[in-house]
Amino acid sequence: MEIEVKASANLEDGKHTGVVDNVEFRSEPFSYVDVFVKEQETGFIIKYGCPTLISEKTKLGKLLSKFAELKVGSKLDPEKVLSGKEVTFMTIVEKAKDGNEYCRIVDGSIKPTVTQEKVTG
Repeated sequence: MEIEVKASANLEDGKHTGVVDNVEFRSEPFSYVDVFVKEQETGFIIKYGCPTLISEKTKLGKLLSKFAELKVGSKLDPEKVLSGKEVTFMTIVEKAKDGNEYCRIVDGSIKPTVTQEKVTG
């Protein structure tokens, strides 16, 4: 199979709009929810990872609370809550130890673009 070589893609620092393209669950090396956001102008897909714990103080809980009502004892499916949602988010380009640069979504910056009724769980 031949695969096309493409130029490196990166988003510039700042505010972007997009849509939650996919939500995946992984358990190695830890239990995480990966939220893939497709940037509107470039089509660039960027991942935002959260440990799978949901409470009002966890990374995933803070994200979900912008789209759904968090009630202690209830259950929420992050994929159902987030998939297809139009969002705004902030990115920052950082340098890794090996000198390569990569783009990441700033923690806490993913928000709905329009006022949406929250999902109740």
